[in-house]
Parts: sequence; structure tokens; C-alpha cells
Amino acid sequence: MKKLSILLLVILTATSCTLFEKPSMTQEEVDAVVAQKAAVEEDLANLQQQYDLLKLKADECASALDQYTRQEEMNTAAAGKYNVITGAFKNSTYADEYAAEMRKTGGTGEILQGPYDFNLVVYSAHSSLGEAIQAMYTARQEVIDDAWVYTKK
Repeated sequence: MKKLSILLLVILTATSCTLFEKPSMTQEEVDAVVAQKAAVEEDLANLQQQYDLLKLKADECASALDQYTRQEEMNTAAAGKYNVITGAFKNSTYADEYAAEMRKTGGTGEILQGPYDFNLVVYSAHSSLGEAIQAMYTARQEVIDDAWVYTKK
């Protein structure tokens, strides 16, 4: 009898326990969740497209600004008849690398076509010879001890 009452107690407890019941969703709730997921995925795709477009526009703006800045620097260097030169290279790659180094030190870092196909790296450009000589001495003290003045014709 004891066994039977324990068995009945176990059966009644197991059948009334909520742990064994699965929560159920109606078809409308399932459809709503699926629709919400699709909307979120669509929003995410739209945001990704907008981000890509903005990044592309930012890259274009940076490129245009860089090109404009280089053009302005070239115009400034072209405006000066007297140029303080800190390097001359036959190899244009070396000239580009050295020009970048000169820009880091505060020079214009422009490259002029010199005689005998040399690429001349300009540290600064001046409209008078006196200014150019003063700048040459400054460049010799601060950058390289064999800077010189090149006169454009």
C-alpha cells in the first residue's frame, strides 16, 4: 500500500508540474517575430549601404583635399624664383621619399625638374635671393649641411 500511495503521489506531481509544459506561441505571434526580424535585417542592410557610401565620400573628399593641397604647394614653389634645395635624385622614388621626409621637417617637400633629369627636392621657395640665402643657412643648420639655392629660369 505504501508503494501504491508513493506511486500515485509521483504520478500526480509529474502530471501537474509546469516544467514539462512547453510554452506555446500563436501563429500570429510567430509571424510578428519573423516580420520584426526581417525589418531589422533590412534596416541593418540599409545602414551598411549608407555607411559604405559615407566612407566612399569621405575617401573622395580626403583625396580631393590632398590633391588640392599638393597643387597649392606646387603653385607656391612655382611662385618662388629661388629655391632652397636639400636633395637631388635621378631616381624619382627616392625623391618622393625624401620629399615626404622634408614635409615632416617643415619644408614644402616639392619636387622640381632640374638639369640633367635630376629631381630636386625643395625645402622652401622665395621671391628674392636674400631670403633664399637666409633660408639656405637655416636649412643647413636644421636639416642638412649641404643645402643650396637653385634659381629657376
